[in-house]
Amino acid sequence: MKSIKLSRKTLSFISALLISSLCGTQYAFSVYSTSVAERLGFSSVQINTIGSSANYGLFFFGPFFGYIVDTYPSRIIPMLASITIFTGYFCLAMTYQGYFPNSFLLCVFYLLLTGIASCAAHLSSMGTISANIKSYRGIAFGASMALFGLTAFIFSQINSLFFRGDTYHFLLFTAITTGVFIFIGSIFLVRVPQEESHEEIISPSEENSSTSSASLNNEERTPLLSRHEESDVRGRELFQNIDAMILGLTLLLIGGVGLMYMNNVGAIVKSLYLSTSTHPLLIDEEYFSSSLPSDHDLNKIQEYQNFHVTLLSLFSCSGRISVGLMSDLSKNMYNVRRLWFLLAASLYILIGQILAGFMIKDLNHLWISSTFIGFGYGHLFGISPTITNEWFGKIQFVLNWGIMACFISFGGQLFNLFFGYNFDKHKNDCSGLSCYNTAFYVSTIGSMISLCVVSTLLFKRRNQI
Repeated sequence: MKSIKLSRKTLSFISALLISSLCGTQYAFSVYSTSVAERLGFSSVQINTIGSSANYGLFFFGPFFGYIVDTYPSRIIPMLASITIFTGYFCLAMTYQGYFPNSFLLCVFYLLLTGIASCAAHLSSMGTISANIKSYRGIAFGASMALFGLTAFIFSQINSLFFRGDTYHFLLFTAITTGVFIFIGSIFLVRVPQEESHEEIISPSEENSSTSSASLNNEERTPLLSRHEESDVRGRELFQNIDAMILGLTLLLIGGVGLMYMNNVGAIVKSLYLSTSTHPLLIDEEYFSSSLPSDHDLNKIQEYQNFHVTLLSLFSCSGRISVGLMSDLSKNMYNVRRLWFLLAASLYILIGQILAGFMIKDLNHLWISSTFIGFGYGHLFGISPTITNEWFGKIQFVLNWGIMACFISFGGQLFNLFFGYNFDKHKNDCSGLSCYNTAFYVSTIGSMISLCVVSTLLFKRRNQI
């Protein structure tokens, strides 16, 4: 009986990891964004809005699905998500190929669907891990978040190996893969009741003392929760909490700046390639198009775009894993507060912004910027959920984190729109770095402000966790 229960939990955990590895496809947007923009005639502002819509779905629906997953856990949620994400990518592929109407608003809606589906599926997998795993939760959650961060790497590599320049079939592949495997994973995504979980770890001789032990644990936990008034802040109460709002502003600035680069690295790569190519191409009135680049040029641009999406994904993953381990060790051994790691995330992204916007003028060195920004973005997502959990309590953690994550989406939209507006404004009289560096003045200032905001939090909470 025990082996059956263990098998159910193991299979459910593997299914949760499978689902997580398919829920970060919005971070691979730069792989095909320029191709979609050229084929459908979208401006930089429009393609940025389309890319941001996936982030809207991922972040803005977090509170809603967090409440649903916590209150009404069911495999139906990821099953419906699998159908929704397939629909979104399939419709975008059909639009790209000309089978569906060429509509900017419809493309926004299609990517919004993929973001909503990713949000629902990912939170369902995290909720299942939380319910089933009682020991080594840090490792379990870390594995899930790391695979979520690796999604872009996985799909960019598949695109490089099998779909070079074939955006239509790559979008179809993304639709089928995410839809089918999230659905398969949801079949085995089950929550083992707590009673069963206790039976697995409690011997018959200990059963008589289990009730008294549980009562004692509850008594021990109560004073711990009451030590910090922030430890039971729920839902809308966050908007009345000063620390929560300052933390939200930090997420808006750091996350928004990071998303600006990640969503537009494809355009940056193409701009630098065309300006430094041995056969420079004149930019005309179409979005970032030229006097018909050769197939060789298009393939090289695609290779560079895939490379940078891969870098961002890998270093984001390593940032998520490393910051969790380092912050735990630093806090437990040296009493170093986790906010210092949020400050480090801001610093990494600031360095990346300065390099990309003002110092790097060719593709040979752009990897340095992608490395810093990917690592900083991973740090942000690795440490901010833990901070949210410790500051505002575990009772409604999923809902609280969903609300805090909305700030990242707001920031992404603000900085993305400015990048697109600036790019469209200069597209007819620019080359290389000059096409986009004005946007990096704003993002660099935003990163500097984030350093000040985190420093303010460090000082304000100097006597707290």
